Order: sequence, then structure tokens, then C-alpha cells
Amino acid sequence: MKQKASARRPAVKKRRSARGRPPAREVASRAERLLDVATEVFLQKGYKGASMIEIARRAGASKQTLYARYPSKAELFAGLIERKAAHLFEAIGSLDDTRSVRETLIHCGANLLELIVSPDARGVHRVVIAECMEFPELGEIFWSRGPGRTRAMLADYLRTQQKLGHLAIPPSRLRDPEQAVEVLLALIVSDMSLRAWIGLDSRNKKSRAERRAWVEFAVDIFLAAMKAGA
Repeated sequence: MKQKASARRPAVKKRRSARGRPPAREVASRAERLLDVATEVFLQKGYKGASMIEIARRAGASKQTLYARYPSKAELFAGLIERKAAHLFEAIGSLDDTRSVRETLIHCGANLLELIVSPDARGVHRVVIAECMEFPELGEIFWSRGPGRTRAMLADYLRTQQKLGHLAIPPSRLRDPEQAVEVLLALIVSDMSLRAWIGLDSRNKKSRAERRAWVEFAVDIFLAAMKAGA
């Protein structure tokens, strides 16, 4: 007697949609990859010589993906400047913490100086200097997304410390915290950054510890001047 064939059909596995959105971690990784490659191309070929198509190709991304995130080369350049600034702010952390004013300024200044003398920052600065005459927007982007943001953050911090009575900014010498920041950064950066930017640091290279010692010295001079004028 023949057995009846089972009426049951084998279960069919459901296919996952190939068009699902990639995980957030993967999206972030792709964005970082784009900026890494963009930095390489800008440093190698300058702003004028850098090609959006080449950047997309090297990053393994489509032109549509690149232009969807950065509609122009200027905005892509701004993106890599903002990332550098974000890394600095992340390293500095909050300026409204339990550190003293001296400790906070040393912590901030030391991290800022490390960024300034880093190879990528030196390269980006050279690109801006070399091409800002032909592309004035580069100077504006660099300043507003990088040094300008740093100065504004420090000025806000000094203003708060002044209101709390932790810092005295002599009215006879300086009009406001913005000017005090200019003095502080001039002391910290000195000519160390210039030597780094023009490649002389390889001949007279200072260690991280030596750079931090310099920042401590500069901050002490700055705070002594603030107290002297109180």
C-alpha cells in the first residue's frame, strides 16, 4: 500500500532585504573613511588639484554618496577641519569641571599645541596658506571651523571665571576676554608652531613633556599678568 505523500511543504526561508539601511556604526565608519581619504588627497595634491571623483574612488564610495554628504569640495574641506576641531574639543573635555583655572588652561593649551604640531594639522595649514589667495573661502572655513571656535570657547571660559571672581582681566590693558585669549595663545603657541609648519621641528624637535612644560610656563606668565593688573 502506497504511503500518502506528506501535504506539508518544506518551510521557505525568508530573505532579508538587501536594501535595508546599514548599521549606524558602519555609516560612521564610512564617513570617517571619506574624511581620511579626503585629507590624504588634499595634502598630496592641494585644494585645487584635489578631485571629488578621485576621493570617492579611493574611499571606495560612489560619487552620489560623496556628494550627498558633501555637496561641494569646500564643504568636504570644512568637514575635515571640523573633525580636527572635534578631536581637540574631545581631548580637552569640558572646561567647566573641577580643575583649577591654571590646571584647565594647561590641559587645554597642551592638547592644542599637540594638535598644532601634528603632521595632518601642519599639512592642512600649508594647503590653506598656499591656496587661500585663489580660494578665499579656504581661509574663512579654516578660521571659523578651527582656530575661531577654539578662541570663542576659551573666551567664554575666561568670561565665566572672571564673573566668578577666579580671574582678573585688567581693564586698563585688555578690553575683554577675547583679547586675553589672544595674549594667552600667543604665549602658548609662540614660534613653535611656525617651526613645525615650515618643517624645522625635525632639527629642533621637542618632546611632548617639553611642550607641556612650555605650556605650564606660558600659563603661569599669563595668570601672573592677570593678577598683577587686578
